[in-house]
Amino acid sequence: MAKRSLSEEEQGLNLTPLIDCVFLLLIFFMVTTVFKQPYTLQVQLPEATKASQIEEKKLVGTVTIDGRVEINRNLVTSGELETVLLREKQDTGSLTLILRTDQQTRHKHMLEMLEVAKRVGVEKIVLATDDQQVEISKE
Repeated sequence: MAKRSLSEEEQGLNLTPLIDCVFLLLIFFMVTTVFKQPYTLQVQLPEATKASQIEEKKLVGTVTIDGRVEINRNLVTSGELETVLLREKQDTGSLTLILRTDQQTRHKHMLEMLEVAKRVGVEKIVLATDDQQVEISKE
């Protein structure tokens, strides 16, 4: 009878290596995951009906309702806006600015960003909207 119980144990499936593999995969995916850095200034983007996706690295400018400005997730004052935008343009090598503004942002704050972008040589300005982006022609 002892032989019979030993053979029944050998017929069972050993799950230890499978559990080890699952833990190794879990650790691999946790280590290799890239986390998206949140924006410092939160704005409520307007919606757009027609747009095109932009995939390459660009300059991103954010303007809030009260006129606070952020360039590539760095808060800047209006006095240093031009130098920071020029530096970021040179660092990224991009001639496109994605402008994120709140729905309620005053035109004064947005126009200041557009004028500075024109002075530093930005060729294309894209308005960010909810899930999509709309391109503004340069004229």
